[in-house]
Amino acid sequence: NKFSKYVLYAIGEIVLVVIGILIALQLNNLNEIEKVKDTEVIYLNALHDEFSNNLKEVERVMKQNERNLKIAHTLLGRMGSDNPDLTEKVFDSLLYRTIVTEIQYRPSPGILVELVNSGKLSIISNRELRLKLASWDGILTSILFQEEEHSKPRYKLIDLINKLGNGRKSFINAFGNMMDMPNSNFKSSSIVLLKNLEYDNQLTFFYATGTFLNLNYYSDLKNNIIKTLKICLLYTSDAADD
Repeated sequence: NKFSKYVLYAIGEIVLVVIGILIALQLNNLNEIEKVKDTEVIYLNALHDEFSNNLKEVERVMKQNERNLKIAHTLLGRMGSDNPDLTEKVFDSLLYRTIVTEIQYRPSPGILVELVNSGKLSIISNRELRLKLASWDGILTSILFQEEEHSKPRYKLIDLINKLGNGRKSFINAFGNMMDMPNSNFKSSSIVLLKNLEYDNQLTFFYATGTFLNLNYYSDLKNNIIKTLKICLLYTSDAADD
């Protein structure tokens, strides 16, 4: 009887220890889950801020591209005309203001790059959001490709100004002599480019690639960012409530 009681007592002690260990493990797991959730909320908030900045950036570059295209459109309507109805100064202003600003989308990459490079993307438990974030690099690669296509005719337009036009005279006409440069002693004028077919061709390509950027690439990017922000905001609230 004493031995049986001792065995039962020992078994009871073992059961209590095992139960205690299981409870401790469960509490530890719950604590770890809470830590992961807290970390996820921090990242979600940071991602929301980052993509909010990305939205402002894509809107900025779309507006700048639209301004360039509007000026290019005005020039296209005057190309090859015997009576372009443009003074030399107005033409020079259109000439330079079309190509003076490079069109390039520059997103804020910090938080997303950290998530991907550290292998922490899996911390985002929402599958749709995780897939959107994972595809972000591919979207930027596509954007960059079209931006490079748009930059090719831009550089060729600049080359034609350098080869056939009077760059310094046109620059001063377009922006004023803000750099205090001496006026050009050459009598030639960049307005001769109005009758240059190669300039017209490159201006056409410039207008076409820039239009594709806004209508297809930047517009799709903007919609993607807006959807990402909505998921971020919605899931941040859900995660915080949990």
